[in-house]
Amino acid sequence: MSTAAATTSIRAAHRSAIAAVAAPGDWLTGAQRVEAWRHARAAGDDVLDQQRRAAISPFAVEGEHPGTELLPAAAVEVVHRVASDPGRLTRTWAAPLIDALGEETYTELVGIVAITSVVDRFADAMGEARPDLPTPGPGSPMQVRPDDVGDVGAWVSQTTGPTTANVSRTLSLVPVTNAPWRELVDTHYSRGAQFMDAVWHRPLTRPQVELVASRTTAWNECFY
Repeated sequence: MSTAAATTSIRAAHRSAIAAVAAPGDWLTGAQRVEAWRHARAAGDDVLDQQRRAAISPFAVEGEHPGTELLPAAAVEVVHRVASDPGRLTRTWAAPLIDALGEETYTELVGIVAITSVVDRFADAMGEARPDLPTPGPGSPMQVRPDDVGDVGAWVSQTTGPTTANVSRTLSLVPVTNAPWRELVDTHYSRGAQFMDAVWHRPLTRPQVELVASRTTAWNECFY
């Protein structure tokens, strides 16, 4: 794959992801999903978020994010913390928020932050303006819990069947949100079934891709 072809593929995946965020999701409406994206962006400059990130412990900083007309305070808290300080999230922090929102909504919010972070950070890295927030689409969320999810030892239910890696099933509780996330992962990194190939015929070799991936995950304090 040439550099031009790879760039075209990435752009197409980003357009698809933006449209997916604007559409009704698993348990959130399109308007709520776009609102979550707005808060994820705001976390970069939010005073409380920056104070927490600068503190030895984020729990040492008093304050809370208020809810909005579209999202309750618990949802806003999830978005801001995941967007601003993901490396120090704990199960103790997450448990009451999962109880308040439901594990499906909690997982969907995490997915929205992940998806929109890829879109926004790519624009930043390319020296481009971030895309405008999309106009929310009409309709209702699916509100269907997959039959094949259960307790796998994670904070939320995930697919219980065979998988190549735990990270591959992180958003399996919310398949509508998981679809654009997997497309972004495949486009930027794994290439689906090609992930098992030792040699990649791409602008970057397989060792170069893994070097970038490992350095990025270390910088972002990724659990994996």
